[in-house]
Amino acid sequence: MGNAAKLRGLSVIFLLSTAGCSADDGSAADDSASANIEYLALGDSIAYGENIFVPDTKEARPNGDAFVGYPDLIGPEVFEGHYANLGCPGVTTASYLSLDGVDNGCRAFQEKWGNTLHVPYTGTQADEARQILQKNKVKVVTISLGGNDLLHALNECTVLTPDDEGAALSCAISALPQLLDDGAANLEQVVQQIREDFDGELIYVNLYSNYPSNNPATFAINGWNGKMAPIFEDSGAQVADEFAAFAAEAEGAAGDPCAAGLLIPNPDEGGSPACDVHPSEKGARLLADTIEAVPGFAP
Repeated sequence: MGNAAKLRGLSVIFLLSTAGCSADDGSAADDSASANIEYLALGDSIAYGENIFVPDTKEARPNGDAFVGYPDLIGPEVFEGHYANLGCPGVTTASYLSLDGVDNGCRAFQEKWGNTLHVPYTGTQADEARQILQKNKVKVVTISLGGNDLLHALNECTVLTPDDEGAALSCAISALPQLLDDGAANLEQVVQQIREDFDGELIYVNLYSNYPSNNPATFAINGWNGKMAPIFEDSGAQVADEFAAFAAEAEGAAGDPCAAGLLIPNPDEGGSPACDVHPSEKGARLLADTIEAVPGFAP
């Protein structure tokens, strides 16, 4: 197996998104404000609806219409289309806040595929969110961040031991305590900024695992979720427990979300990886349903 294939396999272990994003110069916010936005979705490639099996060509990616994340189900169904999906593949908790923050491909994605973002912007996602919140009577905000923090750490470790998957994973696990502290500090800033402009329903969409419960990656993801939940709950926000929802749905498939149809399958039968880390239509539907089931969720 080549190094690229190994990295793909390790990336799947951590269930996280690839690619990247950016934010806004003001014009996108002005356009969004005219749409009377009631639901604002923030986050990474899970919110965006990324599919790694779509080729990186302009023919395959002419715009963002083919990329449907859970916000693109909730927005039309619950808010009659009055929503904005700022999801950017590759954004971390740090690059959400700052153009100088550690990023996992977000800015590169925006530079190359900015026209395919559901709401194009060129600054930070935090700045774009603030402008939308200040100019609209937003009722619900969802946010999914953290996956790329974990994946970036894994990528860094893989560079150190490119020929040893086990060593790379052990390295990433050993770095987890500091990573959790850094992520928590960033998310505290994220929540504080949102609350300065918004006192409505804020929902954290936590990380699901695409591996069985006894896999080390699942422990890392669950550790992230446990660390971040109180940050949101202390601000009056709630958590959509996608980790539990995916685990429960996968029980009938020996705990494998790929086999359970929750992840996008490889279009090449027998190809590797068997599934993308991103949700299939079934998986996105489960994410949306879990969010809508959060107590207090209301259009």
